[in-house]
Amino acid sequence: MPTPTLLPDAPPQPARAARPANAARPANAAQPATAAQPARATLTRAALLLGAALLLLALPACGDDDGPAARSADELFVPGPLGVGHREVSITYTPIGSESERTLAARVWYPAPADATGSPASYAVGGIVRLTPELALDDVAPAPGGPYPLVVYSHGNGGDALLAYPFAEYFASRGWVTVSMDHTGNTALDLIGSGSLARAVVALLRPQDVSAAIDAAAAGLGEADLVGLIDTDRVFLFGHSFGAYTTLVVGGASLDFDALAADCPEDDGDCAWFDSEPLEQAVRAGALADERVVAIAPQAPAASRYFVNDGYASIDLPVLLQSALRDATTTHEAETVPVWSSLDGEDDLWVEMPDGGHFSFITICHDLQPSVLALFQPDAVNDGCGEDFIDSEDAVELLRAYLIAFAERHVLGDAGWDAVLSGPALDARLELYRP
Repeated sequence: MPTPTLLPDAPPQPARAARPANAARPANAAQPATAAQPARATLTRAALLLGAALLLLALPACGDDDGPAARSADELFVPGPLGVGHREVSITYTPIGSESERTLAARVWYPAPADATGSPASYAVGGIVRLTPELALDDVAPAPGGPYPLVVYSHGNGGDALLAYPFAEYFASRGWVTVSMDHTGNTALDLIGSGSLARAVVALLRPQDVSAAIDAAAAGLGEADLVGLIDTDRVFLFGHSFGAYTTLVVGGASLDFDALAADCPEDDGDCAWFDSEPLEQAVRAGALADERVVAIAPQAPAASRYFVNDGYASIDLPVLLQSALRDATTTHEAETVPVWSSLDGEDDLWVEMPDGGHFSFITICHDLQPSVLALFQPDAVNDGCGEDFIDSEDAVELLRAYLIAFAERHVLGDAGWDAVLSGPALDARLELYRP
């Protein structure tokens, strides 16, 4: 993980929250693939990986006629064979029903030669805290070959494109291109300053931001040496919180235009956009979905009020749902259970962190000093950033392992990951559920 220039102090340690009384499992959820029993809670990841490896060895040998050999879970926790390049780019498009262009600051991570040399990528959280990346180099030449498959990341409310970095670097090292864009009007700096847009407006811009990013990637993101390098026909999309909402919409979930319009303040000039007939028609027709996205992973889903009843049922893609049982911002019962209860795909998988909070999915708990963390996310210390929660570095590492395996299985068709995706959890701090 990157080393922050400003070293964080140990955050205050909130009292351990009791398991919510209403945290019932959805009726269609299978029993956990790994039970969080007290006797097993002391198992280390190494022990579990050893167990997973023994399970894989017990499977019938796979020859040419039996399909691909099972992949080892160990490789999900180390970088791939390629180097990693990083650039900051800009994406401009015109939203549906608008006469004004919208510009997004974005970052792209891409495969580079294994022996690439150069300056470490420039990472600055909110322009305040500078981080030293683990793998990425700024503006190095891309690796020959390609086209490389595309991953798109959508940050949460008050987030930043940079939050993709711990996932994007590993994806790039394995031969993927990752694009992550600032959702203009909904970033950390927007919310602190005066640039924030009404939530309902942002809710309809975000899915279009994703499609615009895919369009831009198809054209090389304005970078001559990236033209033709990116395969945008089959895209993996994931996002956290409001980014999970974005992921679900682009993946095909059905929005409630009336609920969105009602949530936009009449005295907010930006809300006049809801009077646009092309916008209303597009939302009601489900046109904010993007057929180029073929698998999704919503993390800590949010904004269920913006979907029609059972609106998630219209998703017809493999879904990797990632959640935290102790999430106090987008709660298990109100946000996660409705998503899972509506899914019925045989490839769907739910990965839950029983001791995770809302901010266990991103790196702000260990990248920011408590004073800076309080500025950007004042509730984080009691919702994932504390020693009684799963360690956030471990959480990101484990979530990333499942993201990689799921994407390579359902975008690239690598059946070697089937044993990992259908087997026991890779760590005792996770619980798995299947349809």
